[in-house]
Amino acid sequence: MKSLILSSLVLLAASAVAAQSSTCPFNYPVNLNATQSSNGLIFTIASTNPVTNNRALQLRTNPFLDGGFFVGLDASSSVLLSNFADGGLKSQARNLFNQLYDLGPTAYLNLRDETNGTDRYTVGFANASTWPGQVDAEWYLSGGAPDGNYDLFHQEPIGIVHGFLLCVADHDLDPGPWYQLFYYTYSQIPADFPECESIGIRTTVGATIYNGECEIGGFVA
Repeated sequence: MKSLILSSLVLLAASAVAAQSSTCPFNYPVNLNATQSSNGLIFTIASTNPVTNNRALQLRTNPFLDGGFFVGLDASSSVLLSNFADGGLKSQARNLFNQLYDLGPTAYLNLRDETNGTDRYTVGFANASTWPGQVDAEWYLSGGAPDGNYDLFHQEPIGIVHGFLLCVADHDLDPGPWYQLFYYTYSQIPADFPECESIGIRTTVGATIYNGECEIGGFVA
């Protein structure tokens, strides 16, 4: 009987140590401009459209920019994995051992068009030295819910309304139809963009023990 109790206590202690090694209590801040995202971040779409809602954003090769990528949804491109640090989003991939590493391209915004006071920007990834010349470090996560859910935003001046659009792509259609991600800003009345829907972009981060302390780490579902 004593040996059974001792074995149970050892098992419980081992389970507690294992649990402590992977997660820890964390009070999520409202805003974040960095995570210890050693496991990568996946960004999903929040939409009223059941076709696109909860879909994970993908990196699609940009045939017009060497080493560049569009962001959107299609039938075959890789899911975007991101390292988020100092306000910048850096794309990641996995090696043969399923370990994450930085690809090099970082997120940028490039003005696509202007319609009745609304600016629409292509969301892409590229090596910053090639385009746009420096890392865009104006990204941040906002939310801080107890479950670690956050929404992705970009810093803008006070009075500027901003958000994301997912549009039916009108170029690079040879591999098949796809949706392209855009970012938009306006100060008064938003323009209407046909074949586009207004969406949110969200991710989940999990608290992990990092260098012996409770930190925010990336979470891959």
